[in-house]
Amino acid sequence: MQVERYDRFQIRATKTPEGFIQDSPVIGRVGILEYRNVDGSIRREFRPPEEAFHPDSLASLKGKPVTVGHPGIVRADNIKTVQPIGTVLSEGIPDGSNLRAPMVIYNLDTPNRELSCGYSLDTEETPGEWEGQRYDAVQRNIRYNHVAVVPKGRAGPLARLNMDGNQDYYDEEDDKPMGKIRLDNGIEYEAAPEVIVAFDELRKSNSELEDKNKDLEKKVDTTEAERDTLKADKGKFEEQLKAKDKEHADGLHEAVKQRVSLLSVAEKHKIEKADEMAEREIKEAVVKAVRGDGMDLSQKSDEYVNAAFDMVKEDTAMRDDAMSKQRKAINNPADQERKDEAPSSSTEARQRMIENQQNAFKGGKE
Repeated sequence: MQVERYDRFQIRATKTPEGFIQDSPVIGRVGILEYRNVDGSIRREFRPPEEAFHPDSLASLKGKPVTVGHPGIVRADNIKTVQPIGTVLSEGIPDGSNLRAPMVIYNLDTPNRELSCGYSLDTEETPGEWEGQRYDAVQRNIRYNHVAVVPKGRAGPLARLNMDGNQDYYDEEDDKPMGKIRLDNGIEYEAAPEVIVAFDELRKSNSELEDKNKDLEKKVDTTEAERDTLKADKGKFEEQLKAKDKEHADGLHEAVKQRVSLLSVAEKHKIEKADEMAEREIKEAVVKAVRGDGMDLSQKSDEYVNAAFDMVKEDTAMRDDAMSKQRKAINNPADQERKDEAPSSSTEARQRMIENQQNAFKGGKE
């Protein structure tokens, strides 16, 4: 994981005749460096010699700007805003377990007198032990971005706080210990205790908002699931409704057909005002018209009346069919003659016509 780091060392410098400050201060060292996490816990990272003095790492110092405080990552597009106060003159120089960097500072218009490097690196999350001390991770691929001038540490025992990575130093102006804020991307910034507290509160509030957002997302998912279920149920209901409507329409159509058929039978038997009668009333009137008024159906069941009506309707249909055959035989004797052999004489033809009429009359009576 690539992160940014800012470390400190004290300046021991000289001035040029122009008033510029020149020095080759210690800006880094080999060993275990301590960093304070946002929650206050200590994280120990090991910087091995092969990484601290790697040629690419040493070369990355040359030409880097010297700034007042840490402005974040310094780039060409923000250099005017940063307003550097100096420059690192050459590559880093190994000095025992320390690393020095020749630099020039043009105008040290600040009471601060310590140095803190800003750099990127990769952390290898492999715990281990070095010279009897435990560490949590190893620093790899150290690349410098800038060197910052930061508040001077107190004299006496606190002078050791000038060493690389020691986070607890004091500002002479307000006598408050400084700490660091580590962002989620791994970059750390120096900040006063009250700033760290405020940042922690914001981070906690943001975490709570994220939890609430997750709860809302779950509720939205649940609502969408319920909506989709209701849509599916609505679709089924609409299909059932359409089926009911069709069933009702079919039933209505059939009822109309039956009513028309019933009125047709009533008309054939000359039942007056049948269209104003109920179904049973029409059937009773038709049966009485055929069987006679002496037939009392008022106390009979619907099944009895239906059966009597069906018998009358069947008898009427048979009679109509017989009469139709009789009329056909009378009106079209030639059709019958074509079915038999041709008569040999007019007398035979006349006899066949008489027989056809008699047969037709018999069929009508039957």
